[in-house]
Formats: sequence, C-alpha cells, structure tokens
Amino acid sequence: MKCKGLARFVLMVMFAGLPVTAAAQSLLDQLEGTFGHGTEPAGLSALEGAHGHEIVTRDDGIVCVDGEPCVEQSTQVPLRVLPRPFSHVYGEASADPGGIVIANVPSFHPLFVFDRQDLDLSNPADPQGWYQVGRTRNEADGWMLARDVLEWRQALLVSYTHPGGLIEGRNPVLMFRDYRDLASLVDDFDMSGRARTMYREIEAGEVPEAVVSMEPQRFVDITRQFYVLPILQWEQTRIDGDDARLLQIAAAVPGARGADTLDQAGYREQAQMARVNGGVAQQREDLQVDIVFVIDTTRSMQPFIDMTREAVTRMTRRFTAETGERVRFGLVTFRDSIEVIPQLEYDTRNWTPTLVDSAAVADLLENEVRATNIGSLDYAEEVFAGVDKALRSDWREGALRFMILIGDASSHPKGHPQNITGKDEIDLRREADDAQVHLSAIHLLDPRAIEDHPIAEPQFRHLARIRGSRDESAYESVDAFDEPAFFSLIDSVANGLIALLAKEVGEETVTVEAEDLPALETLPTVERLWEAALVEYLGRSANPPKDIVAWVLDRDLVYPVDRSLDVRVLVTREQLSSLAQALDQVVQALMRAEVTQAQFFEALQSVSGQAMKRPEDLGQARQLADAGLLPAFIQSLPYRSDILSLNDEMFASMTTEQRSQLEWSILAKLEQYRAINEQVDAWFRMNDADPDRDMVYPLHLDYLP
Repeated sequence: MKCKGLARFVLMVMFAGLPVTAAAQSLLDQLEGTFGHGTEPAGLSALEGAHGHEIVTRDDGIVCVDGEPCVEQSTQVPLRVLPRPFSHVYGEASADPGGIVIANVPSFHPLFVFDRQDLDLSNPADPQGWYQVGRTRNEADGWMLARDVLEWRQALLVSYTHPGGLIEGRNPVLMFRDYRDLASLVDDFDMSGRARTMYREIEAGEVPEAVVSMEPQRFVDITRQFYVLPILQWEQTRIDGDDARLLQIAAAVPGARGADTLDQAGYREQAQMARVNGGVAQQREDLQVDIVFVIDTTRSMQPFIDMTREAVTRMTRRFTAETGERVRFGLVTFRDSIEVIPQLEYDTRNWTPTLVDSAAVADLLENEVRATNIGSLDYAEEVFAGVDKALRSDWREGALRFMILIGDASSHPKGHPQNITGKDEIDLRREADDAQVHLSAIHLLDPRAIEDHPIAEPQFRHLARIRGSRDESAYESVDAFDEPAFFSLIDSVANGLIALLAKEVGEETVTVEAEDLPALETLPTVERLWEAALVEYLGRSANPPKDIVAWVLDRDLVYPVDRSLDVRVLVTREQLSSLAQALDQVVQALMRAEVTQAQFFEALQSVSGQAMKRPEDLGQARQLADAGLLPAFIQSLPYRSDILSLNDEMFASMTTEQRSQLEWSILAKLEQYRAINEQVDAWFRMNDADPDRDMVYPLHLDYLP
C-alpha cells in the first residue's frame, strides 16, 4: 500500500523520535514558505564587522547586508538561485533588452543572491520581483527576474547510485515532466509493469509524453564526473513498507550547456548505450588493472604468504607480456597494535609506495615479507588498519582498482583499545566506494578458533560487498589446513582478474609456457566484482542530463527495493573545517567528562566556551543540536543524528563501551574529513569563476555526525 504526505509530514517523519529543534522547525517552515513574524534574527553575530552597511531582514528568514551575499539566518548558508534556461542578467531591475549584461546564463548553475526587490512568491507559477545575483560572493553582476530563477536554500542534491551489472543491475532513473505523472505511476498497483512498458517504449524510440529525460544506462560517478542535481521539492511515500521520496530536481553540468531530453536523438543514443557491452574501443585498449594484496602476517600465516607468491609468479607464465604490462601490484601487511605489543615491529606496512610489476611483488613475498613468531593478546588482528592503509595506495589514474584481503582472524571493532584507526567495515566500505576500490576477501577458517568465525565473516563480507549489487559479496572462505584449496582459491581470484582483463582487451590469456598449468576457473563472485569495476570505468564516457527540471523517484521504478539516488550535501573546505573543529571539541568533552565524572555539557563548556561567540548557549542547551557549537547548516539538514540529539541524560545512561564507541565514531569521521580535504581532484567549481574558497565537495550524508 502506498501513501503520500506533504512536505511537513516528510520532515516530521525524518525527525521522528527527536525533539523538534529550532533548526528542524526552520526547515519545515522553509518548505512551506512560512516563517514566524517578530522573531529575533538568529546568527546576526556572524555579521560582525559589517557596521555601516544596511542590514535588511525579510520575514522569510533571509538576511541581506549591503555589498555581501544574503544568508539564511537559521543556517548562515548563502542564499543561491538556479537560473532557468535562456535567462538573462540585467544591469538594472528592469527587463529592458538593451540592459542585458549577461545573456543566456548557464542553466541551473548556482548564483549568489545579493539583494531582492519587490519579491512576491505567493503564486509559484508566476513569481514577481527581482534578484540581484553574482557568479562569485565578491560582487553582484546584475539583476534577474524572479520568474527566471529557482531559490535553492539547502545545499542538498542527489547523486546516481552505482547501477550494478547487466543482469541484476537497477534500471536508469526516469525524469518526469510534472509531479502528477510520476505520482500516478507510483500510486499504481502495477507500478513495475507500467514502468517496464515505459522502458520498452524508450528503447524502441517512442518516448512517453510524461518522460522528459533519463539517466544514462552507464554509471556517472559524481566523485569523478561532477554534476549538480539540486533538490527543489520533495514528498515522502511508502512503497512495500519502505520509505521512498518523490523529488523535484534540476540538472546541471558545470561548463556544459543545452537541455538533454529524450526527444533529442543524440542524447537518447548515448543514454541508452549498453552498460558494459559495446562503447568506445579506445577505452578498452587503454584498460589497466591495479591489484593490492592485504595480508595478515601474524603467526601461522607463512604458508599462505608463500602460496600467494606462487600465484603471482604463475601470472608471468599464464599470460602474455602484453597483458602483464597492463597490471601493477601493491602489497600491504598487517599485524596488531604495536602500542600493546611492541615486539610485533609494525601494525601495518606498505611494501610498495609505488605499485610494481609481478616479479617485484613476488620478490617481496619471497625475501622480505615474513610472518611473525610473536603472539598477540587475543585472536583478533588489525584487519581494518591493513585495509585502511591499502586504500591509500598509489593507485594509477584510470586503472581498475582491486584489493585482495587474506586473513584468518576478525578485526578489533571500533572503540577497542587495539583498533588503531577508529574505523570499522562500514566506514572502510564507504571510503572504498568513493575511491572506486573493489575488494575480494579470502577468510581462512581455523577450526581451533571457531568462536571467531561469526565475528570475522560479517566484517569480511561487508568489506567485500560488490558495488551495485543487492546483497552479493566477493567473500570466499577456506579451511586453513587445506592448503591446496587455498592455493586454488588465491589463483582463481588474482589470476582470474587478469584473465578477465585479457578477455576484455582481446589479448591472449594463456602462453605456451603455461600449457602444463591446470585450467584457470574464474569464480562467479570475481566476475561480478570485475563487472562492477568495468561499469565504473566505461561510465566515464557517459554524460548526465543537464538543463532540465523534472520529478524523479529515489527508487528503481521496477524493483523499488533498489535505491537509485543518494542524498548529498555540498560543502566548502571552510564548512568542512568548521565541522571538524566542532567535532574535535565534542570528542575532547567526551573524554574530559569520562575522566572527571562531569556532566557532558559541563565538560563541553570547559573545552569550547572560550572559542564560541555565545558560550551561554552551552549552558542553556538541552541537546548538542541547540548548543551553537556545530555549524548552523548541519542542524537544518533532514537526517537522523545520534550525535545532534546527545544530552546530559543520554550521556549519563551510556555504558563505558558505548561512550568509547561514540568517541571512536567521531574520530573516524574526523579522519575521513582529513582525507577528503587532502584529495585535490575531489573538489569542484560550481561555476568557472568560483575562487578556490568556494570549491565544493558532494559529501554523502553518512559522513555527517
């Protein structure tokens, strides 16, 4: 049964179980276009230093200071607008063709708002008035008609999820001209059947009247090919018991112009290009593969180190030199925390600062890498630290990236004293997805440690989750005392990937010297892993639709269990830095409260009070969201957060283990922020004229506190 609700209901559901904070109420009001009158403007302290300038506060929560971008008072985020296609910027607030200073402004590329004049948005179909806009926050360029722009108050957008492979992959997102067409489809008891008909019609070149455009069949990864799908409106519904959302989005691609609709043969052709088969031959000719081994080198692992070396050595016999030149290897080993057991020499080690060929990695496994004879305090090892180190390998640009994890023990969970990263399998899987790294896990089952198997298996399985699949994982297990079975397995995984590479580029897979070797069987999970990586690689030739406004569903129309869109928030480096500083103070307060037995907010005040403009807010806050410590834009976003709802009572009721888990969770996010900040190629300009300070990163909501 499907049921719909209005925007207020959406946010009430999202904040269910949480007190309705001022920030949450603000977001509800924004979506309905109503704000309380006579309210003291919040956050005006942020405008300190603007004395002598005129401050104009409208009753819709927007504060405009002469010569500076207008800001939303509840979030302190600059107000921006999205120009509609074929719109102009005028020198004055007058639609005189002779006064055009910028003609045909790029569609849906965000502009800063500096002032608003004679604004009347009471009739959304025919808004009246003017916006003074600028491409940068430094100065205004001119004026735009209200009917030519869309206000974009929240820096929320969506990104396409990995679509999966040919057989089990999801269908591309269909973009509908108006809300009623999409709502009618979603409310139909045969939604899947109607959607299948639409896809068949599009494939036959008969585009349904209700559909304006479509996501390409090939995957466009927002972290590699930046595009902008800002959320303008949304409505919540339930499909088969799961939450789903109907979203009105705009579509833009920085530096590109022109509406992409299915009525255009050129766009329709590229949007329907097969996800894996066909395409640009040059892409396949240039295909390269990086494989990084992540190996446990604690006691009892030496035989498996030797067999891994033999599997790599076989590569030089199995495959041609041409295939071998396309492959580079890395090697990371891990043990346990040396703070606890110094005799172990290292917790993690990267033996290949630069990736090497098969002969070099085989030599390392032969002459350098050795299992230690020193025992650990417990059975668990630092698996997560090894994976974390390997994710930061010197991957080649454009190469398909694979990681092969080999171990016989679970990893210390987040919050454990011997967990040196503060991360778990969920954190690392998210980072691997962003880095386009695909992991295969080989779990050695020692019958003497059977109690560890139920702990290690879900960790290994989640790390090896095949991107774009529903539940499939490239996880394999083998009896630790069955050495022939392990050798066959590692040979199938490592050389199986290389065999798939050779097949893809049309090169020989077996050399004359390899005739005495047993036939190579490629595992189905390895084939699925390869396909997921290839989908990403070939997606680089696809172009997302642009310069349209449409309604979409964030689930697959045929298989609604599959999520088709993820929500992200655009952040600048300044915003990311301020969030990191605030979370660092929260961690310090948690630690201080634990040591001194003080209440959480008392500890937070002692840590943060001097750094805040309004330290008295800490003493009056009932929960962290009200404390004024975290950046204002975070508090207004529609997502659940255990950290934002943290209060003295909740902190007092937490066990020592729960407090430790919370601390480590925040520390893991801080490490992720640091890594994102250091990725030079991960930051994008919304407009060509944007200075470095306004470059943005599409942060997934899961990265927020």
